[in-house]
Amino acid sequence: MSVPAPTPRPTGRAFPAGVPILVDPEAGITLRAPGERDLLAIVEQSRDPETIRWTTSVPNPPGGYQLTHAREFLTAIANGWEDGSRLNWTVEAERDGVRQYCGVVTLRMEDSAWAEVGFSSHPRARRRGLMSGAVRLVRDYGFDVVGLSMIRWRAKAGNWPSRRVAAAAGFVFDGVVRRLLDQRGELVDGWVATMTADDPRTPRQGLVPVELLGEGIVLRPFRDTDADRIVQACSDARTQHWLVSLPRPYERENALDFVEHTRELAARGTGLVWCIADAGDDRCLGSIGLEGLGSYAPRAEIGYWAHPEARGRGLVTQAVRLVTRFAQSGGLTTSVVIRSAVGNRASRHVAESAGYREVGRLPEAEPVGDGQLSELVLYARP
Repeated sequence: MSVPAPTPRPTGRAFPAGVPILVDPEAGITLRAPGERDLLAIVEQSRDPETIRWTTSVPNPPGGYQLTHAREFLTAIANGWEDGSRLNWTVEAERDGVRQYCGVVTLRMEDSAWAEVGFSSHPRARRRGLMSGAVRLVRDYGFDVVGLSMIRWRAKAGNWPSRRVAAAAGFVFDGVVRRLLDQRGELVDGWVATMTADDPRTPRQGLVPVELLGEGIVLRPFRDTDADRIVQACSDARTQHWLVSLPRPYERENALDFVEHTRELAARGTGLVWCIADAGDDRCLGSIGLEGLGSYAPRAEIGYWAHPEARGRGLVTQAVRLVTRFAQSGGLTTSVVIRSAVGNRASRHVAESAGYREVGRLPEAEPVGDGQLSELVLYARP
């Protein structure tokens, strides 16, 4: 079986005169040819800890990224435009009160049919939607001018800012690939998303666990800084007895994996998980989740656990009421259920105190800490 030869890349352009200028007036963004005036900002960006953490190709030599590295990068950009292999723009927008370099966006041409998009922002230009606008401009140029049939995005797994930019530009998340990327000599897991010329150019919106306020508590997204409190809660003997799927021993790495899982559920639109936090000092008091969203059946399930410090205070009951009201008033679901082991009196008390009523039982449906299969009680709102 013969393998077809790759399609030639597009013809190159003179640099910098041949670089097309792309503009989004509404977003205040101009994409232009990189130049000498960008070098110091490139050095600042490339020395930034978050840039070093997430990018795979930016050098991080002893002594840090230097002006000589930025000049080498500029030379590589010029060569990429001239041979058609790498189309690289400076993202220019307002930063520190002046229109100047705010980042870089690139189309790496694999052949005439497809390319890979890459981007990186200056640390003082982040969280303003500038890069999302820049990627949309480059996406349209790739499809409408170059004639690409597909553009791919890849990033180191866990790089949520980059994933949100790709989603805002309409890229469809394909999944995680183990050891996909070479980050300065180390193979790391990577995320992949694609967009075809036939796909709608609309944002791919997941769910957002918006803050819900109660008496003395706030329901908010989990953060990595909650890890120690999560470990304390999930190492507790009572928690481990009823949640037998928890790792034993439960360590900080497990807590960070849990936090990442909550983000993934929201991004895929299948669930929302909130941290039940103290409204005063913001410490984690528990977890409450709403899963099963986005399926053909308009039904979701609430699950929860409490830090030992939060038990017996009615805080989880209050959280269940808040999430139930949010789910039903926001149109996320028309039916919410809670399942609890028949012997888990605390969990059943929470459900009943929050206004749920028993609607059925599932015999020997779930294991508990003593190794026995427990009967499950099914609750629903009347």
